[in-house]
Formats: sequence, C-alpha cells, structure tokens
Amino acid sequence: MGREASCNGQLGQESGGVLAQLESHELRLRGAFKATLSFSDLQFVRVEGEVLRAETPQGDLRLPLGRMEAEKWLEHILNPPSLAKKLGLFRGIPVHIVGASAEIAACLADADADAGADTVKLAEAKLAFIAVLTHQDLEPLDGLVRNLPEAAHIWVLRAKGAHAMVKESEIMAFLRSRRLAPSKTAAWSELYSADRFSRSGMPR
Repeated sequence: MGREASCNGQLGQESGGVLAQLESHELRLRGAFKATLSFSDLQFVRVEGEVLRAETPQGDLRLPLGRMEAEKWLEHILNPPSLAKKLGLFRGIPVHIVGASAEIAACLADADADAGADTVKLAEAKLAFIAVLTHQDLEPLDGLVRNLPEAAHIWVLRAKGAHAMVKESEIMAFLRSRRLAPSKTAAWSELYSADRFSRSGMPR
C-alpha cells in the first residue's frame, strides 16, 4: 500500500469527496467518482498552491492534498521507486532464491545490475524469494520456512486477481501457522504481487 488521502477532488467534469490512493505506478480514486490512472496517463503534473494537478485523458485532475503532501505525491509520480528498491535489494544484500521462477530471476538480474545484490546459500541469506503460484508450491515454501535463518525475511511472489490458483489469504494463513508474520506488500507487476514475511514481531 502506498500513500492515501481523503479530499474533495476533481477529474474532468466530475467532482466530490474521494479517497485518493497513490500506488507504485498508478493513482486510484474512489468515492464520488472512480478512476484508475497510470502514471503515464498523468501529463504536466505539478503542484499549484496546495493542489496536485495533472492533465489526463479524462480531463483536468485536481487533488487538494496540502502543499507538503502534494509535493511528496509529485515526487513519487515523477520518480517512482524501482522494484528492487521496494524489495530492499541494496548493494551487497545476501539473497537466496527457491525454485526457478522467471519473474524472480528477471527481477534479481535487474537488481544485480542496478544495486549489486548477492545470491548466496540460504544459511547466509537476509532475503529469500519464492513463487507460490500453485498449491504444489506450498511444499517448498514449508521447507524454506523450516530452514530460514532467524533474522531473514521471505518475499512470496503470488498471482493477483480472481484467477490466482493460490489466494493471498491461503498463503497468509499457511505462514502464520508457521509463526511468520507479514510486514510489507509490493506491487510486482500487473500480474503479480509480493508479500514479505518474517519471524520478527511474532509471539514466542
């Protein structure tokens, strides 16, 4: 989840109270009117006074967020964080990969070029990545949990939407039963999301 704010917004000819949600690469409006705008839909984005403004295919967008908040939204829209940064893939971070997910391999290849993440054995890892796309993938996830270093985090890649074979709630319940708690969600792509889990904060 990114930033969100309630305000009296305007989009083209529509106006009224909305909940504006700033996600990784899109802006969502819910309330008096609804819209989902990718950052590529937002042209000539700027802050005027306390209002975030942009030109969109649906017309002029106006969100009175307050100047400081509007400036933060503007910075995020103009310079969205990379997936590697959202996942904590900084230079030298030891990473372990379970399985052969093409999505994970591509992401870590990009991160390696950009941030220098190091692929290591599980015992040395600070971050572990696994894709859980079918119920058969729960078995290697269980094995990963059993051998996870105490201070390490797991990123679980999952499919989005109604066609996901394994639901977010199933993965959450599975890992909670093994004493891991969720701490962050990252929008991976249009098809996938990822959730981070660790033992930190779980009762002993």
